[in-house]
Amino acid sequence: MFNKPVSFLFTIFLLLILVSGCSSNQTQKPASNENSSSSIDSGSLPKQMTWSVYDVGSGGYAEMSAIANTLTEEYGMQVRMLPSASGVGRMVPLRDKVASIGKLGDEIQFAFEGNEEFSQQDWGPQNVRAIWAPISQFGFAVREDSDIKTIADLKGKKVPKVTGNASVNIKNEAILAFGGLTWDDVEVVDITSYAGQGEALIQGQIDVAGINPTASAMFEADSKGGIRWLEMDPEDAEGWKQTVETASWMIPYTMDNGAGMEKDTDIMGHGYLIGGYADQDPNAIYELIKAMDEHFAAYKDAMPNLALYSKDEVVIEPKGIPFHEGTIKFFKEKGVWDDEKQAMNDELVARYDNLKAAWDQAVEEAKKEGISKDDFPAFWLEKKAELVK
Repeated sequence: MFNKPVSFLFTIFLLLILVSGCSSNQTQKPASNENSSSSIDSGSLPKQMTWSVYDVGSGGYAEMSAIANTLTEEYGMQVRMLPSASGVGRMVPLRDKVASIGKLGDEIQFAFEGNEEFSQQDWGPQNVRAIWAPISQFGFAVREDSDIKTIADLKGKKVPKVTGNASVNIKNEAILAFGGLTWDDVEVVDITSYAGQGEALIQGQIDVAGINPTASAMFEADSKGGIRWLEMDPEDAEGWKQTVETASWMIPYTMDNGAGMEKDTDIMGHGYLIGGYADQDPNAIYELIKAMDEHFAAYKDAMPNLALYSKDEVVIEPKGIPFHEGTIKFFKEKGVWDDEKQAMNDELVARYDNLKAAWDQAVEEAKKEGISKDDFPAFWLEKKAELVK
């Protein structure tokens, strides 16, 4: 039988062994990373992140989930997803610093400019940045037997506006501009469902559908009566000038895997951004992009569109909003960033400064003139047109 001093010392010895074992378990790296030759600086890569994303069941949610799962497996990073079906709903967690990055639609472009919902007094121009810019596609489809051959032929035709979906409507407006048209030149048809355009097109409720060519609704429409796409010639300088004046983040895009496509088809593309605010730590953003790139093979086949997240496929020219400094560091490292792109980025950074100065002036003048909250958005947009060129 132990005497008391020996028993006490033995107990302390056992406790020290247990504490040492627990400490070792807490710092152990994920098994998949033990023998990794990764060049990621684990000190700069966040251990936990919250991402603002599209709602559960959407492609955007599934794509970001696949990336998050890979980062968890490789680095033990814990990612919390905050889903929302609305653009403002995805921006709020970023503005309030609840989330650090987001998988975002055109709402981040609107937020930068202080347009649409972001013209309200509690928003205004937001100092946001593009972090990664996979391409998404968009075009105008007509029925195979339609007499509409070009975008200009849509004059007087039935063109949809999707209720409450400024992101789709600005793209439709940009394509109309390519053909020298505005909403005033067509018969606007208000519809409530983006996905319902395929059926509406076949039934003759609309003459054209503005939609992603890979949408399942368009493959179904093609099987019922046949569809084709109104092309946007990349060499049509005047057409593209009108398009980017309407939506500056649009680019020419050629694809052959959309519904009803039998050959290369020239339509429109845009960055389907991962974005956030400018004040995110550049090193953390750089290490995040680097990790996504190093382990691209682990998630690229999880969803069809994830192939477009490759560094060889993403948009690398600043379009609509500036790139984040962490992303620019990555692009420089890969040799794809040059003085021309830096100048474009600098112009957009300067544009934000001008937008913010104009916003502050508009807010001050609105107070003096007694402009109501409801009337402020129109007042701001008028001042913006006057002060920011």
